[in-house]
Parts: sequence; C-alpha cells; structure tokens
Amino acid sequence: AVVSSQSTGNNGETDYCGVNLIYKDTPTPQFMACPGRLVAVSGLSNILRYVVRERKYTSLYDEEDLESAALIDEILSLVDSLEQRAHGSASEVGQILNNLAKHLQSTPYLAGDSLSIADIALCCTLTSLDTKLIPNSLRTYLVNTIRSNYEMRVLKAFLNWMPGEC
Repeated sequence: AVVSSQSTGNNGETDYCGVNLIYKDTPTPQFMACPGRLVAVSGLSNILRYVVRERKYTSLYDEEDLESAALIDEILSLVDSLEQRAHGSASEVGQILNNLAKHLQSTPYLAGDSLSIADIALCCTLTSLDTKLIPNSLRTYLVNTIRSNYEMRVLKAFLNWMPGEC
C-alpha cells in the first residue's frame, strides 16, 4: 500500500510525502527511517506514527490532543491485532472487525469527524483480507474513505478488489 500526503506551505511550495509499504514474507511491515543510521521502525501503526511525527501531520495524529491520540492509539491496537490474526480463525477476525465497526456507529471515521492514521491503517489492512470476512458496514466505510480523501487516493486501485462495491 502507498500512503501519501500533500500540503502547500506559506511560500507556495508544495510539500509531498509518500510512503510505500511493501508487504513481504515478514511477520510485520518494516520501514527504514534513516538508512544511514539503520533506524528500523517495525509494524504498520508504528510506521504511520513515525511518519506523521516526522512530517508534523497533526491533522492525522495530534499527540497534543491527548484524548484524540489515546483513541487513535486504542484503535491502532485493534488494527494491529487484526493484522496479526488475519490468517487466524474467521471468528477471531470477525470479532476484531466488529469491535472496529463499533467506532463507526456515530462518526464517519474511526476516531471522529476527520481522517486519522487509524483509518489509513485499517484501510491498508482491510485490503489484504478475504472480502468474505469483512462486514458490510466496513466495506462501505472502506469505499467511502478511499473515494473521499486525497491521502487515500492510491488505494483507489483496491476498489475493484471489492465486488459490487464500486
């Protein structure tokens, strides 16, 4: 999956950050933050946290807003559990997906009214799951989130992955 963000600074220059997450046969995604210093960041949630801290994308994860950051961290923990158990029993995966879907009962995004790294992590993880395991509410969420957010535009290719939802 590829995650990207773009903003325009005060001087009119465009600031662009792109991250390619290439899943290989490893237990968790890994990211080399500083190849010269060999700073490895492991796990999708940790990679996303690192990128938003380093690039100061507070709209996706604002650590100064403790309540919001705690909610996002709680959701990221569920996404991490989902990622670890993706090939486990259908009932285990279903239980985690249902817990995640509860966060969407009153808001369009997992942690409120705007996109966060929790949404990016879940969308990346959902696209790697067997579509039969994903509840309809999360299928709808995935399609709507990918279609309506610049940050998620690169996942639009996965919309064809979900039959009947495009």
